Amino acid sequence: MSQKIKSFYHSAKELLPFLEKSTNFVTINTDQSLDKTMEDVYDQVEPTIIHIRPGATQATETLKREITEKLSKDHGFMDLDIGSLIRDENERKTQIGRDMLKMVQSNKVIPASMIVRMLKKIIYNGQPLCNKFILSSFPDMIEQAKEFENSCSRIKAIIYSSGGSDTIEIKNNNLSLHNLDSLF
Repeated sequence: MSQKIKSFYHSAKELLPFLEKSTNFVTINTDQSLDKTMEDVYDQVEPTIIHIRPGATQATETLKREITEKLSKDHGFMDLDIGSLIRDENERKTQIGRDMLKMVQSNKVIPASMIVRMLKKIIYNGQPLCNKFILSSFPDMIEQAKEFENSCSRIKAIIYSSGGSDTIEIKNNNLSLHNLDSLF
């Protein structure tokens, strides 16, 4: 076993500089707690998910659209508008689209697990160039946020377009209340 470790160590001396130069290789310190190490890994591997919450007025809805457009245009974020995505799934007659249509036709609320399943398929579709996403109409309740974070990905930040047109609050992802709007 020690020979294999020695061989790996010598190979890594040549491999690491190549990876650092030729790929998006990132070194992560493993001489720290497992939780901290995994947090560092997630920061590199997991997609970046930002949740944008509108305020109660038309002005804040406009600001939300402006923020979404700027993040999309200037920073490469993909807007995941739930309503549009559900319509698209329904029009393409995918299994999840058919399941959601049945729920709506039965006057039932589409469960968070079903929405998360749809989002997960989009977020982890294998396109490495797209790893930044905006959620703007989901989640609405803490249970939905927990379902999303447990089954798909962490929400890195919440942007809340509040009060005046120049005021934006950015919250981290420490979600612990029933309704996300009550955070603000």
